[in-house]
Amino acid sequence: MIDKIRKNFNEGVKTIKWIATFLAERLKAETSMARLLYTSSRLEAKVDELYRNIGRRVLELKEKGDKAIFKDFIILEAIEGIKRLNTEIEALKRKAQALSKPPD
Repeated sequence: MIDKIRKNFNEGVKTIKWIATFLAERLKAETSMARLLYTSSRLEAKVDELYRNIGRRVLELKEKGDKAIFKDFIILEAIEGIKRLNTEIEALKRKAQALSKPPD
């Protein structure tokens, strides 16, 4: 009788350990995914700021009567920054998506 109780108790402990391990791993994955998405949103805010900078610079050049908008150093630098940040954002989103998929 005691052996049966001990056996059932040990099986219950194993089940609880398995559930706790599963939940800990899932929580770790979800936290990592949230961190990646938060970083991605911060990078998107930087991209928005670069777009605003381009718009301001275009208006400044228009007021001066300058027609060579795409030759302006500030605009070219902002465009390159946008390309670089978009690449980083896509990489972060791919990593987050990979974390959200359950392991096979």
